[in-house]
Amino acid sequence: MTTVFNFLNVNIWTIIVLLVPMFYFIYYRKYRIFIYDQPKKVTKGKIIRGKCPPSYPNGWFWLADSCNLARGDVKFINHCGRDVVLFRGYNGKPYVLEAYCAHMGGNLGVGGRVRDNNCIECPFHGWIYDGETGACVFSDDENRIIRRVDTFEYVDVERCTPCSSTNSKSTEYLQKIAENQEIKLKKYECRELNGSIFAWYHADETLRHKPLFELFDIKDEISRNNMEVRGESINYVNCHVQEIPENGSDVRHFDFLHESILDSISFLKFKWTALAERASTPNLREIMSHSNPQAHAYKTHLFDKYLTEDNRRYINVIYLDCSLRIFNKYEMFLFNATGFQIGPSIVYLFLWSPYFKLTFFHTLTPLEKFHQRVVHRIATSKWMPYWLSAAMLMGEVKQLYADMKIWNKKIFTEKLNYNPKSYADKCLHSYRNWYAQFYEGCYEREAKSLSW
Repeated sequence: MTTVFNFLNVNIWTIIVLLVPMFYFIYYRKYRIFIYDQPKKVTKGKIIRGKCPPSYPNGWFWLADSCNLARGDVKFINHCGRDVVLFRGYNGKPYVLEAYCAHMGGNLGVGGRVRDNNCIECPFHGWIYDGETGACVFSDDENRIIRRVDTFEYVDVERCTPCSSTNSKSTEYLQKIAENQEIKLKKYECRELNGSIFAWYHADETLRHKPLFELFDIKDEISRNNMEVRGESINYVNCHVQEIPENGSDVRHFDFLHESILDSISFLKFKWTALAERASTPNLREIMSHSNPQAHAYKTHLFDKYLTEDNRRYINVIYLDCSLRIFNKYEMFLFNATGFQIGPSIVYLFLWSPYFKLTFFHTLTPLEKFHQRVVHRIATSKWMPYWLSAAMLMGEVKQLYADMKIWNKKIFTEKLNYNPKSYADKCLHSYRNWYAQFYEGCYEREAKSLSW
């Protein structure tokens, strides 16, 4: 009997020793970098949105995650009302060019290949474009020779009207408009930071290579606070592009949409205190000051590090205090968040808590009119268990879903009614005036180049 017991005991421990690493491996793979990709995708739908500003404002926009673009990879991207090819040269740099070959319109992003370090070859006839300049070239590993061509165009491509000619039986429909000239595809400025690749889009062609502001590189801040990236959520929303970033400056909506922690628990709720101001506000630091010395010091550090005279006009700042309210009687402070919205589509949200540090990096990409891709990437303190950081990300997703129920069914509202004595309405009024700067020239561009 003793022998049998010893045998079973040994085998149980053997099973435990084998199973624990296996379960930990499964746990690690699932939660170390936790990805939530909205299972039920939405399309742009048929809801009438009312009169709206342009669908594609000027600014930096997410194109791809860095990890999904290896050396030699090529992707066709048709976000933001533009068709571009994104590729990574064998030198490690990403490049963004307009997608269609100047020869016969072949799509460089579908079947194109990277060659000669930083060039892309059209899959149709092998024409080659330099990623650094967009110029069409003859290329080998070391040399670039500009290709020169003659350019022809239809007199009237839709009606196929023949060229003017003294010969009434002329069958020429293409006329030469230039000869022996260099040709270039549009090249877009791109940046790779915070694990993503971004392109600068502006309706004014003179500003295509002159970004009005730069994005924040938060890698050092994450390292300084002993944090690491733990995952991201990917969601899709039906609304005008401005509705989503405007949410941060809608300080009153937190009390109505974001009170609940879990729908099944009514005695435990969030309590919010929110402020929103332009970064150019003269007494910004005084308005955004915090009673907790450590939270205030962290906020001051962020202001010193990221706000400059050059970028202030393009940044809106958010202050968010969150407490836990128990039985509507007791309160416990959870965290203070400092948010920087830079441009029309990027938000950095830095959370300070007595218990942890956490950073959210939000990107918004217009896929098409009234159809938006929203990504929230999370970085947390390294000591935090993987399951807990995943739970925090899903908590953010829950709050986002509360907003999505509104966004997916609302109109933009051309005519607005505000209470001038209400701080909340003052924030909304200020925000809409601030955001409008990113539409300069966009209406004319969309009217000319897009058809719905």
